[in-house]
Amino acid sequence: MKSYLGLVSEYAKAHKNKNRLTVICIAISVMLVTAIFGMADMSLKSQKEETIRRYGNWHAIFTDISDSTAEEISSRDDVNVSSWLGLIDETTYHGKELVVQSSSKELAEQMNMVVTEGHYPVAAQEALLDKQGLEQFGLSIGDTIEITFPDGPVRQYTITGTFGDYSILKGSDAHGLQLSTEGMRALPADLYKEYYYVQFDDRVNINGAIADIKAKYSISDEQVSTNTMLLGLMGQSNDTTMQEIYLTAGILFILVAMAGTFMIASSFNMSILERTQFFGLLRCLGATKKQVKRYIQLEGLQYCAKAIPVGLLSGCVILWAAMFVLNKLNSQYLPAMPTFQISWLGIAAGTILGVLVVMIASNSPAKRAARVSPQAAITGNINQTNNQAVNKASNTKLFHVDTAMGIRHAFSNKKSMVLIAGSFALSIVLFLCFTILITFMNHALNPLKPYAPDLSIEGTQDTVLLDRSLKQEINALPHIENIYGRMFCTDIPANDKQDTNMATLVSYDEPQFAWAKDSLIFGSIDNVQNGSGVLVDYGYSQEFNWQIGDMITLNIDGKPHEVQVAGILSDVPFDSSNGEWIIICSENTFTALTGIDSYKVIDIQVRQDISEQVRSLITPEMKLLDLQQQNNEVRTGYFAMAVFVYGFLMVIALVALINIINTVNASVSSRINNYGMMRAVGMSGKQLKKMVAAEAAAYAISGSLAGGILGLILHRFFFGMLITSNWGELWQPPLAVLVVTVSVAVLTTFIAVISPTRKIEKMSIFNVVNAG
Repeated sequence: MKSYLGLVSEYAKAHKNKNRLTVICIAISVMLVTAIFGMADMSLKSQKEETIRRYGNWHAIFTDISDSTAEEISSRDDVNVSSWLGLIDETTYHGKELVVQSSSKELAEQMNMVVTEGHYPVAAQEALLDKQGLEQFGLSIGDTIEITFPDGPVRQYTITGTFGDYSILKGSDAHGLQLSTEGMRALPADLYKEYYYVQFDDRVNINGAIADIKAKYSISDEQVSTNTMLLGLMGQSNDTTMQEIYLTAGILFILVAMAGTFMIASSFNMSILERTQFFGLLRCLGATKKQVKRYIQLEGLQYCAKAIPVGLLSGCVILWAAMFVLNKLNSQYLPAMPTFQISWLGIAAGTILGVLVVMIASNSPAKRAARVSPQAAITGNINQTNNQAVNKASNTKLFHVDTAMGIRHAFSNKKSMVLIAGSFALSIVLFLCFTILITFMNHALNPLKPYAPDLSIEGTQDTVLLDRSLKQEINALPHIENIYGRMFCTDIPANDKQDTNMATLVSYDEPQFAWAKDSLIFGSIDNVQNGSGVLVDYGYSQEFNWQIGDMITLNIDGKPHEVQVAGILSDVPFDSSNGEWIIICSENTFTALTGIDSYKVIDIQVRQDISEQVRSLITPEMKLLDLQQQNNEVRTGYFAMAVFVYGFLMVIALVALINIINTVNASVSSRINNYGMMRAVGMSGKQLKKMVAAEAAAYAISGSLAGGILGLILHRFFFGMLITSNWGELWQPPLAVLVVTVSVAVLTTFIAVISPTRKIEKMSIFNVVNAG
């Protein structure tokens, strides 16, 4: 051994079990940070790819600019792709809405327009037609299509190819005709509107580039719009909502880093304090205070060398497991994720936090160890300083002596108490705060409702109604899961006991009443279904003080009809654009009140695509809205984010449990000499267990109280910032989540006590006393 620092390795070899606890603590902290930051990194990449797939890869749109300005913008070094996108409104073909657009081939590719057959139009009289349009209109590539534009003249285009279906077109039973930029500009200028789309280089400051363009070419704010979602996922959005999300994410990840810091610091602090006498003996052998500090810092670095690789690998394994689950959940709805991709952000965050925290954590105990005098080390009176003199016995009036001693042990070292209880508290705070992401996800992504249709039939005009026989014909087709129709009667003058308003009457059939039961707050669905009353929305019942049994008068065709409120729903799946009352009744009641017995809408849920069979049963006055692709996209986006959100919670819960178990173990191990002395003076094994359990309970209860209070404060803060400010929902204390979280933390604490106390019981008194 060439230097006193060689003692670090020798001590580590002789005390492998004690070092192992500290190494495990550091590894767990690094794993937590690596997994959380890695999952955040993967989540952003996944959401970014999904956003590009759904909305296109563009960053800014400029309107009302000249061709020369557009050309200069295109020539900028920080611009990747740019092009004019032209659009014509209100064009139809064979009674179907036709969306006529134009752009360059490069921009079309960035907008996910994939030419599946043929080639992109080049000449002014060439065009692409969507695949579904070719099939429905009986056209082929090379055919000529004649379009009557809003200005009157008929123009002919040669179909040069077709592109894949867009959910927005299928969902509105519309079709798309794509022209070249030259083709659009061959039309009269007042017939179309052009927008200049720009995609910047990802490495540039996009907001700075946009500001520079606006200043250079005198472009107003009204002439510029941005792809808020994409810029937000890139961390380059100035949108206030996105900035609130950035702030929330920043605070959450600070909490994650703090949780790791507390875990490492509490373990490291206990490890050093346990060996304070050892460092005092080093002083007896001539070690200076500076050398003791260096010894502890080197020891910390050696812990890092062992723990950080393990933590990084464990964090990566958790990340890979999440990717594996993501791929296996449902390949139909979820994009394929790379199974063994390494997140360098997570690796860097875990490494930096591990080294930085250990160095910071070692500073305070190193100073304390360096202050120990050789005399105190020899006599063993390490903790009996003037400031720490025992002038008060344990409180045995409220507790038994063993319980009282355990509580006193917990609070005897304030720093250890703060670190250990803080570690408990942060685990609870983290879990409470991350549950906000579930609420945010459910609002932002609108998960597919159970009543969401795959296919919808409605008239091309408001006056077109659907006969009941059509529903029966469709129901006879194979692969029908549910079919349900609704009748509507709008603009009904209505009044209740104190107000007048307009109302919309809607009929429900059996499947819809079954779904309504899940949102019933008061009253009875069966009464409404049997024709004895109507259903209303909870929002109206609150605003107008409606109660079960109240009467509403509907003035239909000049005749008053009274209906009774028989049920109140938490929400209804219809929008009230002008504040009219939405009133739901049975089909028989609807017909009795209005005389109408035909549907306005027929919705269908299917097990596989039967859109063509359904289309063959409808007339030209009807349109079929194919929502299957759109529903799949909603599921894709929701499931992709849900896996990461629930993954965050699972990782936090898992690490919190491991942290609690490890912290209790480390705390008991650091006091093993004291417990041995208690055994030596006659304390029984049962009393020892009570003392250790009381000490652990002091940590758990203190941490739970602090974590519960701070967690609720932060939960309310995040809820107001992310949910209330965007959707108006008022905060409610998450008491159920809090009770479960605290209960699990306390239960885990008492389970964690079992193993170390059994270990102490089995050891001889001599070995326990001399375990240090």
